[in-house]
Amino acid sequence: MRGGYFQSLVAPLKVPIFRSLWIAAVASNIGTLMHGVGAAWLMTSMTTSPLLVGLVPACIFLPTFFAGILGGVLSDLVERRKLLIVTQTGMMACALGIGICTLLGMMSPALLLSLTFCLGFFSAMNLPAWQSQIQEMVPASQVAAAVSLNSISFNSARSVGPALGGLLVAAAGPAPVFFINAASFLGTILVLLGWRRPPRKKCSQAVWSSFREGFAFVRHSPALRAPMFRVTAFAFCGSAVWALLPLLAKEGLGTGPAGYGIMLTAFGAGSVAIAGLVPGLRRRLHPDRLITPAIALLSGVFICLGLGGHYLFVLGALFVGGMAWVCVLVQFNVAVQLSSPEKFRGRAMAFYLMFFQGSLGLGSAFHGWLAKLVGIPNTLLTAGVFLLFGIPLILIFPLGGGCGAGPSSAPAAGA
Repeated sequence: MRGGYFQSLVAPLKVPIFRSLWIAAVASNIGTLMHGVGAAWLMTSMTTSPLLVGLVPACIFLPTFFAGILGGVLSDLVERRKLLIVTQTGMMACALGIGICTLLGMMSPALLLSLTFCLGFFSAMNLPAWQSQIQEMVPASQVAAAVSLNSISFNSARSVGPALGGLLVAAAGPAPVFFINAASFLGTILVLLGWRRPPRKKCSQAVWSSFREGFAFVRHSPALRAPMFRVTAFAFCGSAVWALLPLLAKEGLGTGPAGYGIMLTAFGAGSVAIAGLVPGLRRRLHPDRLITPAIALLSGVFICLGLGGHYLFVLGALFVGGMAWVCVLVQFNVAVQLSSPEKFRGRAMAFYLMFFQGSLGLGSAFHGWLAKLVGIPNTLLTAGVFLLFGIPLILIFPLGGGCGAGPSSAPAAGA
């Protein structure tokens, strides 16, 4: 049985274009996560303001509010391969710009936030097309496995990238990680340039008309509204960990960039550890019965982080937090995937990502502001308590799809 599941999971890797893009994505994800460590630590070296540190992840996620929707509309209207080449090139240029400015000593908090916002813009444009193009590469019977492999790609990179980034920042400063991230996009771009795919039927629908059609579809679909509203509450409170972890590492625990990277790696390792168990759990339990204990567990992790403790205790808490984080987000992603017909898939994913990453961005800025007023520990304690308010939403917005519905058929988007 396990052998059959493994063979089914790796079947998409037998498709040359998917295999090439998957390998390129692993390298790119590692570069992106190394970049995140460098950017966060660079900001802490320029300022001790929790608000400015919290704005670094906010500038990555906030562009999803407008660019993500545009990316979703375009991914349903134009050739996704060409759109991905443009967005990948844009991200590479932004990372290169950050590296050059850092190397030349020209970097300031305002410039870092501006270039990070531009990077977030292209990333937001990229995500809907990236998630929607899977069905152009593999047979319909392999789509669930292909999306699961994409999730494994990101979470595996999150178990390696932050630690590598932290070690490199400690040894050589932040500039090298930005250059490595810029170079990591090249593999994906080259694979996309070499992809000879069948021509896609052109759509003459206008962008605004396509947006309105997609909005109407999402608005009148209870199966989509439920995960979108609930992920908003979850991401807004959960963003505290991304906003405050750099300062918690530097000021609360007195560790350097390598120690901070290892903290992120512990979170990523927890994500990978649970990823293989979630499909089996979904076959036995309704998604909402998985989400409830996972949210409660993450709330406990935040409260533990707020109360403080030894570095090893914090690493253990972050490992458990990574497990809970992915367990929740996989359920929301699966619900969106299973409720989106091909015609609307790009736009549905764009709206979902707008709610998810937009809430992460706003939450990061809010938690940075709150930490400036009441301190990092109290902010983490507050976020942990308010996470629990997401549990009653199960009664108002229950997820569709019972046991066995689409196991592992969605990535832990940004998880």
